[in-house]
Amino acid sequence: MFKTLLYLGLGYLGYVIIKKVAGSLGLWPQAPRPLEKNREADVLVQDPMCKTFIPRREALRTERDGATYFFCSEGCLKRFQSSGRS
Repeated sequence: MFKTLLYLGLGYLGYVIIKKVAGSLGLWPQAPRPLEKNREADVLVQDPMCKTFIPRREALRTERDGATYFFCSEGCLKRFQSSGRS
């Protein structure tokens, strides 16, 4: 019984080592890695006109004097552009 468990353990250890080495050489099929989450989706930005927080990836953008401003809607963007404020 002890020999059987020993052989199973050594066999499994050998399998893991071979899989690791072959995987690093590209010889063993790898499970697909989960896609990295879009970091920009997690960032909230504040609309300077109405002070609403929106996800950065959904915000409308404009630049003025080297700074980027983010807006929740076309209305806020147009008010900002017509105000001339920075």
